[in-house]
Amino acid sequence: MLTHRKRFARARQAMAAGLAVAALASPCAGARADEIAPASATQSAPTGAPDNAPAAAPPDDGILKTIAKKVGLATDPSQPQDFVVKTRPAGAQDFVPVGRKEFEREIKVKTPEELKAIDDDLEAVRARHDALRSTFAPAVKAVADAAAAQAAKKKKPPPPPASPQ
Repeated sequence: MLTHRKRFARARQAMAAGLAVAALASPCAGARADEIAPASATQSAPTGAPDNAPAAAPPDDGILKTIAKKVGLATDPSQPQDFVVKTRPAGAQDFVPVGRKEFEREIKVKTPEELKAIDDDLEAVRARHDALRSTFAPAVKAVADAAAAQAAKKKKPPPPPASPQ
């Protein structure tokens, strides 16, 4: 079992090791790519870019980010996919839109006459199916059984109320 003093000593050793790593890494981060002057003008501009276009500045990473990149714990963000670029607005927006845009429906609202015509069509289909069902013997028997069950349920008197005990 570790005592309080041993835990404190281990924490102090871990902190000292971290400071040593940071001190060793700081000389490596002293020279930056944007501080070094290019040897010629052809090296400063990327290929295919006009001569007067400024070179893309490297990201301004701190010491800790540089160390994390070297160790493999951090990366630079990559370029977005094509579909993401296409769906974003062309210009820079100074606000974040809230909610969704109203969309227009392609289907128009039915008029009362159109609704009546649809209702009449459904009634005609129901009547046609009822006529087909009446010729099917099991369906006729099922309808008769259902009607008999309904009639028996109506004739049966309700049970007498229970007496309090």
